[in-house]
Amino acid sequence: MLVRMPLRAYLASALTWAVIALVTAACVGATNYVRLRGDFETEAGTLHRVLSQRVDQHDAHLTSLAAILSSPDRSAATLRAVAEAVLRFYPRIIAIDVLAFNPTLEVSFTTRELGPHLSDASAIVELARTLLPGQSVVDPRDKVGAYGLIKRLPGGGQHVAALVMTIDGGRLADLEGGLSPWTGLVLRTPTLSEIVSVGAPLAEGGVGPAFVFEKALGSRSQPLFLTLVRRPALSEILPPITLVAVLTGTGLAVLVGAFVLHERRTAEEARARASFHAHEAQLAHAMRVNTVGEMASGIAHELTQPLTAILSRSQAGLRLAHSPARNLEEVVGVLEANVRLAKRAGDILARLRAYVSKKEPAPEPTSLNELVRNVVELAGADLERRSITLRLDLNSRDPSSLVDRVSIEQVVHNLIRNAADAVETQMPDRRVVIIATGSDTDAAVITIRDQGPGIPPEDLPRLFEPFFTTKSEGMGLGLPLCERLVEAFGGQIAAANDPAGGALLTVRLPLLKQASREAA
Repeated sequence: MLVRMPLRAYLASALTWAVIALVTAACVGATNYVRLRGDFETEAGTLHRVLSQRVDQHDAHLTSLAAILSSPDRSAATLRAVAEAVLRFYPRIIAIDVLAFNPTLEVSFTTRELGPHLSDASAIVELARTLLPGQSVVDPRDKVGAYGLIKRLPGGGQHVAALVMTIDGGRLADLEGGLSPWTGLVLRTPTLSEIVSVGAPLAEGGVGPAFVFEKALGSRSQPLFLTLVRRPALSEILPPITLVAVLTGTGLAVLVGAFVLHERRTAEEARARASFHAHEAQLAHAMRVNTVGEMASGIAHELTQPLTAILSRSQAGLRLAHSPARNLEEVVGVLEANVRLAKRAGDILARLRAYVSKKEPAPEPTSLNELVRNVVELAGADLERRSITLRLDLNSRDPSSLVDRVSIEQVVHNLIRNAADAVETQMPDRRVVIIATGSDTDAAVITIRDQGPGIPPEDLPRLFEPFFTTKSEGMGLGLPLCERLVEAFGGQIAAANDPAGGALLTVRLPLLKQASREAA
């Protein structure tokens, strides 16, 4: 759907779409971020609970093995069977050893084939000496990937025995479904020595603030410290499908909104133009009526001439008719003259009636020379009364244009009157208004030139603005109305100062070619 709108409207729509899409994407991203945080906290809580249960199982196994070792009828076969069962069902427990100092150090039991002595057995026994009978503790010495859980067996004095369970940290933190993407896990001993690190590196990957979970496991003997960090990926916060949907949805919404607003604005502008044209037509009609009032004396003078001539010729015709030696040809001549004079008076009244009428413009092929002559006949008497000379310079080719004659006559008359007002206060030799017609490649031209003071340069740009006037009693609507009437027929009107002095108003109208005139 292509909406025909101005470029500025497209730019505004694009900016609006960008803002709305950005805000919508931010809202979607914030919602997904909150959801991911909630999922992370749930996952971290579940993992913490699972690991706490697993280390509690280690204590339970140690207690069971210690009970076998403390039993009066303990059996090495029973101890091995239980130990091997523990290793088989709990693969994360990789070794079980029993160390004794009585008074020499010896490995009395082991599930691995490492020889009769452990390399660190002495250190383990020394640590066991610090414990109370039955107390368990995590071996604080640094190890990678595993840690030892030491429990002192009952006994006193120099007779020290320790039960040691070695646990694989990687298998301890092994989950069935694994960790979520962009998530890292670190398990540390109470001395903060790292036992295992799985998943994404804690300081890398993802975007935005990281989700962090830090908490010790719920075991008194194994207070291992669990750290989980997750940095959500951009594809999780703004999935590509969601992003495309946001961009497409907001784009369509803005486009539809822009189309609706454009159509509404266009309808409002059309109504405003229709109202303006209606008021303009009323104003044009009022100005024509006002102009007729101003021309009343001139029109009366125009009508007086043919009526006086008709009266005198009719009286002469009567005398000829009553004369005994009447000449019929002379009577016919008198009647023919009366007919011509009556037609002239009728033409004056017809032009006046057409000028004042409120008819809709009716474009027709119109001779500019004839149009100017008609205006001169209407305005000539007023100019003569004001002692203003009117000169005509009509083109011999008689340029024509397809216009409404009455509307353009109104324009020319208004320009002549303005020119007359400009020269009325000048010296007698400069009270001259010159009207010329002509043509160029594609335009028929009418120029009205006066020999007045000209137009102030600062007023030239505002000359056709509504309500701008330099006359004390003017309304500033004459020239704007002239511009509107000329443009209604595809023409242009311009004002300038003549280099020889005075103002020059030029009306350009589409030229009617000779072939078009003949066809019309």
